[in-house]
Amino acid sequence: MPRTFKPFYGWWIVVVSVITLLLSGGIGFYSFGAFFTPLINEFGWNRAQISLSMSIMSLVGLIGPLLGTWVNRYGAKRIMVLGALLMGISFACLGFTFSIYYFYALYFVAAAGQMAILSIPVLTLVSHWFEKRKGLAIGISVAGYGLGGMVMLPLTAYLISLLDWRWTYHILGVTICFVLVPLIALVIKNNPGDIGMLPDGEKHTVQEKHQRTPMPASNIQIPRWTLPKALQTSTLWILTISFMMVFVGTASVLAHAVPFFVGQGFSNQVASTILGSTIGVSVLGRIITGYLSDRVPVKYIAALCFMFQVVGLLVLIFLETQASVPAFLAIFGMAMGGLFVLEPLIVREYFGLDSFAAIYGGLWAFQSLGFAAGPYITGYIFDTTGSYNSAFIAFIVATLLAIVLIMFTRPPRLSATGKPCA
Repeated sequence: MPRTFKPFYGWWIVVVSVITLLLSGGIGFYSFGAFFTPLINEFGWNRAQISLSMSIMSLVGLIGPLLGTWVNRYGAKRIMVLGALLMGISFACLGFTFSIYYFYALYFVAAAGQMAILSIPVLTLVSHWFEKRKGLAIGISVAGYGLGGMVMLPLTAYLISLLDWRWTYHILGVTICFVLVPLIALVIKNNPGDIGMLPDGEKHTVQEKHQRTPMPASNIQIPRWTLPKALQTSTLWILTISFMMVFVGTASVLAHAVPFFVGQGFSNQVASTILGSTIGVSVLGRIITGYLSDRVPVKYIAALCFMFQVVGLLVLIFLETQASVPAFLAIFGMAMGGLFVLEPLIVREYFGLDSFAAIYGGLWAFQSLGFAAGPYITGYIFDTTGSYNSAFIAFIVATLLAIVLIMFTRPPRLSATGKPCA
């Protein structure tokens, strides 16, 4: 009888990863801009005050190393289920907002849950399931972020116009609980060994399965990377500073693009659609970046993505007609797509899998400082000057410096005694 084709289970892990990042990123991060104008109209808060909630949310990323350690110890599945419950309940409760401090507190709690279902656990999973096609698998998984922005931002704006912002928060929170929790619990497996497989779908040989004779013990121990060792290398610190400077600008554009385009004469719905389309373009950037990373050193791809961000910011500064909007969509979308794929890929390339979650969590923690600072600084500059241009110019300079830094990175090495050599 002909064999029934069964796809490698790792691709189901990728599918769930896409859905998880679509909802957690799309709702928890990208939908933020759609609530900007309604919250200003309801409470009279200024842009810096509202942006501070995004900064608070980003600062939760400082727990990245701790979260990475938990993922290594307890497995991604358990962490993700708890995170989805926490984020969903918190988001639903945001619909009851009555003061700025309640708003900040709920965004902080929601962010803690969101961290547990974002890149650190998700990409740790995918990295364990794939070896030969790790770049493509990670690129497709992280495309969920882009799909989340493309789908959830315009949908959120539509729900706000149809119902109101309070009911929209309720609906988004309930969606996270009733979609992600059962999906993660039923489908996710922490590693291919749980179902008797190897990465990329390779099966154990008969000899491997039935071998009972223990291998002779060896006194030779292969040095392995850990987060403390990685922190002793110049490589990790150069990567950290580079990505932190770049993400200041990325986070600022994502948080302020909707009010920026509203200020250019677009409606809140159209402005949300513009940002959603930009994030949609980023889907292509994520997949292309992942595909190229299997063939080209990651630092060169990073430098190219950084340069795309510089050009995208320049387009915003000189945005004079609606005809310039497609240029912004294409350029900034491709840059943003690549950026969210590059971090896990470069950690995997330079430091391997042994402590991937902890090292990636460490990089994420410092990157979150850039995410936290950018939106608030941008809101403050606008409230002070009435324009975003000064902020955009500062972010261009920071991104150009990051390009110079990233070109100095090189793979670190461990000595035979396990001490870092770079």
